[in-house]
Amino acid sequence: MSLNRREFLIAAASLPISRSLLDSQRAQSRLYYPSKTPIDPWLEIDLDSIAWNLKAIQKIVYPRPVMAIVKANGYGHGVVEISKFLEKQNIKFLAVGKFEEACRVREAGVRVNILNLGPFSDQEANRLIRDRISQSVYTDSVKVLSESSVKIGKSAGVHINIDTGLGRVGVPYYKAVRFIKYVASLQGVKIEGVFTVLTEEKNFDRIQLQRFTDVCRKAEKMGISVGLKHAASSAGILSFPESYLDMVRPGITIYGHYPSMEEYRKKRVKLKPAMSLKTRVIYLKRLRKGDSVSYHRKFQPAKETLVATLPIGYSDGYPANIAGKGEAIIRGIRHPIVAITANHTVLDVGHHKDIRIGDEAVLIGRQIGNEIRTEEVAEWAGTSVYKIVIGMNPLLPRKYTTKK
Repeated sequence: MSLNRREFLIAAASLPISRSLLDSQRAQSRLYYPSKTPIDPWLEIDLDSIAWNLKAIQKIVYPRPVMAIVKANGYGHGVVEISKFLEKQNIKFLAVGKFEEACRVREAGVRVNILNLGPFSDQEANRLIRDRISQSVYTDSVKVLSESSVKIGKSAGVHINIDTGLGRVGVPYYKAVRFIKYVASLQGVKIEGVFTVLTEEKNFDRIQLQRFTDVCRKAEKMGISVGLKHAASSAGILSFPESYLDMVRPGITIYGHYPSMEEYRKKRVKLKPAMSLKTRVIYLKRLRKGDSVSYHRKFQPAKETLVATLPIGYSDGYPANIAGKGEAIIRGIRHPIVAITANHTVLDVGHHKDIRIGDEAVLIGRQIGNEIRTEEVAEWAGTSVYKIVIGMNPLLPRKYTTKK
């Protein structure tokens, strides 16, 4: 007899520990494992929190427009669903990190202005123009957009990326005026904006901003319209108001997180995290002293204890190196994580006999008055909030909630 993964987990969950526990597990299996109840891990995205954060940002930068950054699959929150929701919040500009993301958002029916911050190929130029997707440019590849626009009979919108010191991509600031002049001369190409990306080093950011505004001023003196000037991302919005210019580009703050631990501690603006990471207990096991859990006997209890297995691991984007440091919530109580593998996480739940197979486990988010924030998980892992939320596996089911 062959079992699919769901059936296997249900069967494995019912393996005997004792007759009484077996009966309890069977009862819980009937209660918690109907086909429509999630067993594998899932993400819950609170859209009301997204709306709250957006309003908080707009209040700070008013009356400037917001270009909402939805790159990296909407910072792990789902690029299509977040883009559709932001359009309903009257956002007029979105920015993605890849051509494919831009296409997916357009195909979903989103009609607002979309800027692709990533690269494009010659073959993709026609699609950019036909779908009214603006393109970041900083090399001679912009000529392809000009040629395609002439053939199609539609203009190609571009935002010129000026490198003022970050050093990744962008035309160097000392060559930027000449490049802007060149782009302005191309048939069928419309300069909709110019932008730079700050290093988030306070003193150097000011130097970068000066370089950027000097370039813009020189181009405008030549009679060239550079469109919307933008430089401020989430960090700039919170701590560098001089960088607001004509438009701002919030990313991580839209999703309820701060761009650094310093800003998290200061909390200059109240943000509400939108993402929760949840799963369910699939197995309970009594360990004796001397027993062990996971590869290389990762966890060996000093005394008898109960462990709970969750069907989530580093393949889902949950960081493996927090074993021995992190915690998860079951029935409102935090329990230490003792082992993490590709598809499983094991908790030491001690002598909490009320825990049952099928109980909801929260790895990020709230449950019965207790909360684990993404910032806390990032601290356990020795990494940033960005890497936690963006690292969530795109295949994880995402449930979007709103009270409106």
